[in-house]
Amino acid sequence: MAQTMPTRFQAMRCRACRRLIKPNKALVASLGQRLTVHSRDDCIYRCECGVAYSNAINERDRVLITASPELNVPKAVRAGLVETLDQTVNRGNRPSKLIKFCFENSEDAITWTVFHGLQQRGHLDALVAPERPPGEPALLLWGVPIGGARGPEVALALAEVCRSLGETANALSEPDVIVVWPDLVVFVEAKFRSANELRPNYRGFPRYLDRPDLYAVSPEQVAAAGYYELTRNWRIGTALAESLQAPGFLLVNLGPPEKIEVDADIFLTLLARSPLREFASCSWSDVLEAAKPLEAWLDRYASERHRLLYWR
Repeated sequence: MAQTMPTRFQAMRCRACRRLIKPNKALVASLGQRLTVHSRDDCIYRCECGVAYSNAINERDRVLITASPELNVPKAVRAGLVETLDQTVNRGNRPSKLIKFCFENSEDAITWTVFHGLQQRGHLDALVAPERPPGEPALLLWGVPIGGARGPEVALALAEVCRSLGETANALSEPDVIVVWPDLVVFVEAKFRSANELRPNYRGFPRYLDRPDLYAVSPEQVAAAGYYELTRNWRIGTALAESLQAPGFLLVNLGPPEKIEVDADIFLTLLARSPLREFASCSWSDVLEAAKPLEAWLDRYASERHRLLYWR
């Protein structure tokens, strides 16, 4: 008997090329209720042009998935992407990172596009506007040097700091963004659609709570609050600034205000801050507005993601 396609999975138009895509009947039957997409192999909708889509019931909710990472960023910033993803310092996470990068809502793709675009135009100081730190900045994404003469030096120092804190060689921390000027080290924890992850009392906390002078509350209170990624970046970033003999350190929580502002305010109360050691939160719009005038391609890219990235 012919296989009947459930009404919820009917043909759809590819957003990239406008071809009609028929759902894979055999895959629908084999998946059953398991509709979560972990890779392209799980996608019911795959177009001849190479694009695939997630398996959301409503067509408008289906996430576009490109055939390769470089196809998920504008042409202006494709150079060097594959090499960077091959060198990210958390080696164990590389296969997963490659897959997730191809999703149109990828935080990593947004991060690469915006910061590599700013670096190309010499606008990395938009991250700390209205300050204008002197000297050439080095840029690292996920621990990999992208630009600046000191990039390799910073990468080596980062790896040494992580090892000194007991991290394993195959799973070193890879801050989303590091920008280093001679007198200032900036770490960025970037969010696009998600909020800051909460992991109260996660077993990894003690590694980053060995310096009571960095916190305004007890180690137990920091761990109970659960801001593991931010806590780890605060500890590692402070140590990296000290290693590089940079007097200033700033940790930035970057993302949509409605996702991060409340958590950022809470995390702020946990920290022992000083004029040379600070934490701040800001939106993608804040950074892009400070970098104006933008290249036409970056302005267009930002505008297309206006609901979460760029408000006009």
